Order: sequence, then C-alpha cells, then structure tokens
Amino acid sequence: MFKALSRLFGSKPKAAPRPAIPAPAAHAPPAAPAEEALTVPSAKAKWEQDAARSLSREASPEELCGITPEMTPEQLRERLAYLYQRHNRAASSLDPKLREEAEFMLETLAGLREKYFGGAASS
Repeated sequence: MFKALSRLFGSKPKAAPRPAIPAPAAHAPPAAPAEEALTVPSAKAKWEQDAARSLSREASPEELCGITPEMTPEQLRERLAYLYQRHNRAASSLDPKLREEAEFMLETLAGLREKYFGGAASS
C-alpha cells in the first residue's frame, strides 16, 4: 500500500537549506554612549519622559502647553486638540495626582482656546 501511494504522489523534492542567520557574538562589547545618543526614543519612552515632568503652576499657560508665537493658527489648534485629548484621558485616572494635574491642564486649555479662538470651537 505504501509503495502504491508513494508512486502515486511521488516524493517531495528536497528544498534548499535555509541560509543560517548569524548569531550575535556573545563577547561583543556594549554599545558606546555615542551610539545611544543617536537612537530616537520610542513613543512610550517619550510619553514617560513627558509624564514625569510635574506642572509648574507659576508658568504661563503658553509655556505649559508648548505654544510659541511663531505657531500658525492651524498648528495652535492641533496642539490644543492633542493636549486636550491627552489630559481628558488622564482626568479619568485612578491616580489622584494625575487627575488633579489633568483637571488643571483642561482648565488651562479651555482658557487658551477662548483667548486664541474666541471660545467657539470651529472645526
């Protein structure tokens, strides 16, 4: 029976062996600090860095939100929308400190939106 099936289906041709991927050297020196400075931080690392900074209540609203005089109205609108989205999510956090900072920033963002766009959100 096996012979009949092997004649019917034939044997599979042997595939070429896959090229071996060289394994990293176990004795490789650690990366130099200059190489680490050239790497771009991941989005998560950037978020953690931004989140680690505490808010200065004495800073101006523009400084808190990273708004510069050179920004166009469209850039300003995008920045305020991004910050609103970020702090609106944080407002529902279980961490009381994060919630308090989020509420403060939402009030600051509302004030800036009223200052620059007259309070009406035009989409």
